Amino acid sequence: MKQVVAKRYDFSNVKFMSTAQLSQHYSIYTKYIDSFNKAQEDMLSNIITSNCSSNYSDIRSAQKATTFCLDSIKLHEMFFENLTGNNNKIYGNIEEIIDEKFGSYKNFTEKFKCIAQAIRGWVTFCYDTTSDDYFIYGQDSHDDGVILCAKPLIVLDVYEHSYMIDYGINRELYVDVFFENLDFSVVNNRINHI
Repeated sequence: MKQVVAKRYDFSNVKFMSTAQLSQHYSIYTKYIDSFNKAQEDMLSNIITSNCSSNYSDIRSAQKATTFCLDSIKLHEMFFENLTGNNNKIYGNIEEIIDEKFGSYKNFTEKFKCIAQAIRGWVTFCYDTTSDDYFIYGQDSHDDGVILCAKPLIVLDVYEHSYMIDYGINRELYVDVFFENLDFSVVNNRINHI
């Protein structure tokens, strides 16, 4: 079994988020990796298949932990990748896509920010490969609201752990700060790899 290893991120240019906030958030990400690796170990055990109940069983718990933690790992990695504080003025393909789909970057951010206030876990702007279209999606948890065949371009974590140290319960201000730090070169690179 291949163990997942935490990636490193450079937060040195991130503005308006403290080192304490960013390091605590990063620590949560590494705990998901530890849990995922443990669940994968458990899945390799032959004894885990001795009870295959959908009500309660070790295999059910390990399988649920696998998808929950793996989604969390992927989402955190995409969030940290697009949170650099660099290249924070919209340009390129993402600007063209947003202008075509939403009329303007202002319209897009207003809708994105409203969804960020209304959802509990994640907000993503994705390219949907089956419809060849772009959507803002909200997920109440790592594995609730996931859209298959969607490629995330912009990823925002709105769980309280991502802003409570710096902003208390002021999620609106935190979301504004996210857009101040969103790296559009990362977003455009994601578009180039669709």
